Amino acid sequence: MNGLVTRFVAAGLVLLLSVVVGCEGGVPAQSEAEVAAAGNRRSDEIEQIASALEASLEVAELGVWRVVEPVTFRHGVSAGSGSPLVATISFTCMFPITIEGTEHENLVRHSGRLVFHQNQWRLQQVGVSFKYFNEDEFTAESDLLAASLLDGGKLTVLKSVWSTTVRDTVELQLAARELERAEALRAREDAVALKQAEAEAKSAKLDEQAEAARLAVMTTRLSKIARTANANLGATIEGVDGLRLSGGVEVEVELAVDAYRGWVAFAATPRDVKVEYTASRFGRPWVYAGLVADEGWDGPSRRVLSAFLDKRLSEPPAAKK
Repeated sequence: MNGLVTRFVAAGLVLLLSVVVGCEGGVPAQSEAEVAAAGNRRSDEIEQIASALEASLEVAELGVWRVVEPVTFRHGVSAGSGSPLVATISFTCMFPITIEGTEHENLVRHSGRLVFHQNQWRLQQVGVSFKYFNEDEFTAESDLLAASLLDGGKLTVLKSVWSTTVRDTVELQLAARELERAEALRAREDAVALKQAEAEAKSAKLDEQAEAARLAVMTTRLSKIARTANANLGATIEGVDGLRLSGGVEVEVELAVDAYRGWVAFAATPRDVKVEYTASRFGRPWVYAGLVADEGWDGPSRRVLSAFLDKRLSEPPAAKK
């Protein structure tokens, strides 16, 4: 029976996962929306308990006893209380008795009172009253939970149905709330991580933009140096046979850690004359670092080129006296 109740209630618990968990002691004052959401959740939970109780009654071993007034539930004001922490679940059974060969129908009404305490529903009492075939009114209620039933009759079965069903359903509700809290915590952690990642991405983007801007500035400065130097080189270099400068110039710059490296290629035949510059960090002057190695020049030509360029590029022409 417990397995059937568990399956019946599990589907209804999905609804709980979209409701705000509240009504715990020591929490800040709730907004009207939060109070309403908590009230709706408690009402949903009572409905789940009532549905589970109905399912349990369908499979309970009640013999000739049968439910003639279906399970109903009332919550808060509708339960005869101004408090949303009180609810009732009720149903009525019929059981026959035979007197002198004649069968008579009797009614027994169950009214379970539940209170919301320590963040869960608890079955406080089950009022049971009878209406016998020869009486017009129900008897006064007696608390089924407090009664000692030793005969093992149908009231014993019904007492077990009440206590077991409410207990199992509340356990599922608590598990659902715990799952909701865990998911809410993960959602908050994910939101924090996302916000941090976005901030880091934004910072990285700003750093990238700043680096690109610095690189552009350093490239512009080296280009200016290269154009000035190129204008002063002339078309040929004495001692380097076959070399003829065509007047074009190309500049490349890269950032390595905080230092900058730059290359200036003076267009020429049979091959460009490529030199290197360095700057210790952004804003510092470009310093000529010599002819780039392994550019295909023979030893004598390389020595002549180096001497020629070292003399003219080691310092800006404006600094010469």
